Amino acid sequence: MTRQLHILAPTRYPWRFNGPRHSQHDVEIRKFLPMNRFSYKLEGITVFNPFPPKRFDLIHTFNRIPLSTLPFVMGFESHMPRAYGLEHTGFYRLMAHRLAHPKCRKIVAISHYARKLFEQQHDVQPWASELLAKLEVRYPNIDIPQQPDCLPDQAEIAHGPIRLVYTGHHFGRKGGAIVVRMAELAHQLGLPIEIDFISRCVVGIESWVDPLRTDFFADDLKKLQSLPNIRHHNSLDNPTLMALLAQAHFALLPTFADTFGFSVIEAMAHHTPVITTAQGALPEFIRDEENGILLPIECNSYGDWVHMKRGDRDTPAYEQLFRSEIERLALEMLKRIQQSLQNTASYLHMRAAARQTAEELFDAHAASRYWDGIYEKALP
Repeated sequence: MTRQLHILAPTRYPWRFNGPRHSQHDVEIRKFLPMNRFSYKLEGITVFNPFPPKRFDLIHTFNRIPLSTLPFVMGFESHMPRAYGLEHTGFYRLMAHRLAHPKCRKIVAISHYARKLFEQQHDVQPWASELLAKLEVRYPNIDIPQQPDCLPDQAEIAHGPIRLVYTGHHFGRKGGAIVVRMAELAHQLGLPIEIDFISRCVVGIESWVDPLRTDFFADDLKKLQSLPNIRHHNSLDNPTLMALLAQAHFALLPTFADTFGFSVIEAMAHHTPVITTAQGALPEFIRDEENGILLPIECNSYGDWVHMKRGDRDTPAYEQLFRSEIERLALEMLKRIQQSLQNTASYLHMRAAARQTAEELFDAHAASRYWDGIYEKALP
């Protein structure tokens, strides 16, 4: 091993999936200043807590460009720099030149979807060649639990309750309303579906797809509390959530807008296939009816839902479109669940394939070797 390096990295959920969990180097996690709290225009940059004072060799950050004299490596999930609506400003050019500068050693997309967005973002810019020369793709990672599939035997799969888990705090964007409507349909039909629904149920302006009328989701949220086949949890500790995922028939993420969906790989690592929409990076590693289920949704050439970020989210027309998509996807999800569980052997193959995909693509030890190599090449 080369000399031990001292790496500065950020707190928060995304970096945990996109950095080394088992590095041979000294990786110190510190809080950073979320500049978007001052203005959304500043979301793409940050500074780290300088205390206690310590000498670092390198910064490894995610989505936010560090304001520092240190060299850095950069991970990102969609656009980089993140400066929505500022692409023709001097501030944007300064951020792009910071990425093109030799101090930026590597730019790592978390998916081919993210890489495609990045290439499109910079393809005609004078700094494109410098940025693309640094660009690589590395999927997020997770510690794969060394445990067998703990779902009950084939007889119980065929005749017992169908256990589903949904997790996503943005209720509209991540498909919470779709899951509630599917649960309502299942209850009306007398189907033995049980759903653990983990969400703080954030709706409205914080999401970039929700209808903006404040009470648009009011009926959905009432049903969430009243339907007998849903258990709603505002949050769960991680061990409890992982246990629920391991015992579920499917994890649910019928999302309108996700770059990757880290909960998906957590489910697959526990042998549990995922039902999700065919958008963002999800079709890169979920193969329909082989290791999960992909619900059709209309996307553009980059893989984003075609109606994302529309300017008419406060209109009845958009509300009607969104409600019709909720209904369509709820019906499709319920149909696909029933079809998949009718053939127990095929379903068990899907569980095995989900686990195999997690082992091949998302293993934390392989990711740690990759990131350690990046650090060592950055500081020869």
